[in-house]
Amino acid sequence: MEEGKLRKEISVPHGILLLIGTVIGASAFILIGPLAKETGPGLWLSYLLGAIPALFIAVVFAQLGTSFPMTGATYISVGRLVSPLVSFLMVWLLVLAIFMFAMPLMAGGFGIYLMQLLPLGGMSADMKDILLGVLALACLIFFTVLNVFQIKWMMWFQSIATGMAILALLVFGIGGVIFGNTANVVPMFPNGFWAIIAAIVPAYVMYTGVNAITEMGGETKNPRKSIPRILGISLVLLVIIYCAISYAITALLPYQTLTEGSVTEAAAKFLNPAFALVFMAVGAIMAAVTTVNGGIAFLSRDVMALAKNRVLPAGLGRISPKFGTPSRAVILAGSLSVLGLVLLVVIGMKNVVRIASVFSQGFMLMSLLACLAMLLLPRKMKERYDAASFKLKGFWLYFFTIGGMILFGTLIIIGWYQDPFSALVFFILVATGLIYYYLRRWFLKRKGVSFEEGLVRIQEE
Repeated sequence: MEEGKLRKEISVPHGILLLIGTVIGASAFILIGPLAKETGPGLWLSYLLGAIPALFIAVVFAQLGTSFPMTGATYISVGRLVSPLVSFLMVWLLVLAIFMFAMPLMAGGFGIYLMQLLPLGGMSADMKDILLGVLALACLIFFTVLNVFQIKWMMWFQSIATGMAILALLVFGIGGVIFGNTANVVPMFPNGFWAIIAAIVPAYVMYTGVNAITEMGGETKNPRKSIPRILGISLVLLVIIYCAISYAITALLPYQTLTEGSVTEAAAKFLNPAFALVFMAVGAIMAAVTTVNGGIAFLSRDVMALAKNRVLPAGLGRISPKFGTPSRAVILAGSLSVLGLVLLVVIGMKNVVRIASVFSQGFMLMSLLACLAMLLLPRKMKERYDAASFKLKGFWLYFFTIGGMILFGTLIIIGWYQDPFSALVFFILVATGLIYYYLRRWFLKRKGVSFEEGLVRIQEE
């Protein structure tokens, strides 16, 4: 059967909107209130400080993306420079944690905000739960199908939806600065400066995924130049948005009164209340769907890379000759998300939320391993290091790579300490990954197939 080719459709503007839409999510609308209640008006400082580890990610992945300007770059680079096994476990954790646990929650966020706009006054609680499940399922199926088709369709949808989400957040942030009550933001640190420090980790989590564009290097126009620009501009815009909305909500409402739904209430301080409800709900819906859409797009490329390397069945890596997308990898990603939605119904929202925290730990593990890979790059693959348009040299190479490993290793340990249950889930997923990897390796070795040789082959394709 004829093999298709990935199509380079992602420009710098589209890449920025694709990345920002994937990162923001509905949490920007939901979590800002509870976090501000814990910290007080100084929450914007937590987001500013939370951008420091995000800066490490952006810098390291800018070099990774220009050294390995290909689809599935993180898996390939870590596999070549660190270890094929470690690289597989990294992707295994992320794929399972995102598609089976995090993605159903994101789709649920879409359903919750959409239901705010529907006339459901006479509907029973049980029927509302059923409707929520149906809407979440429809969301997952729709974006799976969208990602099967040509990437430019997915990209244009992502760009428009992200633009709408950013518009809602910027209107809210600017409105809060202009119409907010300055008396509400004094004192800046009513719960002490330690509350600001404690909020850095949840604030940083809202930057999770800022590196994702590197996974689509094979579909990005002129990736050696475009990827660093996309990463840098996206991070700056995210910092501005987060700092603006966190200041705005505390200027518009007393921080002691803030809850998950306070964004709409705060927006009603300078917008017509009925319009504020619709405007912010639509913004949250767009933020939720862009995260689902982007998540399926980015992580399915890692699934494709695993299949190209034969760690997963080779058929999953096939590129559709008609659409130029890894259609089977996309369908697997969507199927895992639907399975996760069923799991959410069975074990309950609270337990899924706890398990989904493994996603942030998997992301930090990926960041740690990317730092290690980039530290080893000049010595182990000098030709790729020399070819990179963005490269770390001398002191800065060691600062961002060794410093990043220390930083992300510390954050992982803190996460395990704060929630031992998530550590248990983390190691269960690692154990299942180890079993699968060695069984698959044994099976393929009997056929004369080597994972290591496969990594070299897909890197050179």
